[in-house]
Amino acid sequence: MKIQWKYFAYVYLFSCISLPVSAEVNTTQPIKISTWNLEWLTTSPTNSIKESQRKAQDFNALTMKFGQIKPDILAFQEVDSIAAIHNVVGEDYRIYLSDRAKPQYSNLQFKGVNQYTGFAISEKWLIRNQGKIVDPQDIELLNNAKLRFATYIVIQQANRPDLHLLSVHLKHGCAAKKKRSRSCQQLSDQTDRLNQWLAARVEKQQTFIVLGDFNHNLAYQGDWMWQQLTAKLNEKVQLATQATPAICQVKSNRNPNQLYRYPSLIDHIIVSRPSQVHETQQIAFTKQEALNYHLSDHCPVVSDIDFISANTI
Repeated sequence: MKIQWKYFAYVYLFSCISLPVSAEVNTTQPIKISTWNLEWLTTSPTNSIKESQRKAQDFNALTMKFGQIKPDILAFQEVDSIAAIHNVVGEDYRIYLSDRAKPQYSNLQFKGVNQYTGFAISEKWLIRNQGKIVDPQDIELLNNAKLRFATYIVIQQANRPDLHLLSVHLKHGCAAKKKRSRSCQQLSDQTDRLNQWLAARVEKQQTFIVLGDFNHNLAYQGDWMWQQLTAKLNEKVQLATQATPAICQVKSNRNPNQLYRYPSLIDHIIVSRPSQVHETQQIAFTKQEALNYHLSDHCPVVSDIDFISANTI
């Protein structure tokens, strides 16, 4: 009996000891975030753009693929309307479409199908985290251009810092080495503007995620764009897709009965530090999905991210 009482005394004493602030445990759940370029997604297809033409079974296949992910936050690209993205994500998501879709930007819109960036935010996730969304003005990455606005929203949550989100779709044609070409020059200009946005967030000590279709392999060792994007940020940013393999296979343009696999990842997720990236993966289409349905020429990228409180380091 004396041994037992001594044991309980130790347990009681230990339980009464307060942990220092630096040893507090972060009990918040990671945010499941995804980016997906949905390739000319629209409910009003045009004959001049083959990729815009989808049947009901194609939308059903997209919905089923999205259901495998069920992210808290989806950043999308190449979406023509709120109705079109609702046809994929369902009605349980709140949609924020690029400012470029607004009437005041009609001069920057195409007469037919448009390619907008945006976000789909889970209503259930917002309610669970007592979330409120602020919608600042989007970032115009090219002057007076009918493409490439970056959709900007801020999510305010209980017991978490404000989360600044940017959904981007950058210039194509400069996926690797920087060349003396118009595409690379435009991509470089966009990178400078993104660097300015990131620098402003870092200076204000704000939490952020930038994600989307960068049309570039940022994970390449010594990549010029990554260096330019993170210049003078003092290692305050992290490429969540640094080690994510490119496994996306889509229907070949040359032979519709064969598949094509992309050689490198061009859809990326960038997060502010301090943060913990639990897992980042590209969700591939099966052979049957890719050959039998018109899904997209991009596969979704998904990551679980936990932003670490300053009290936990």
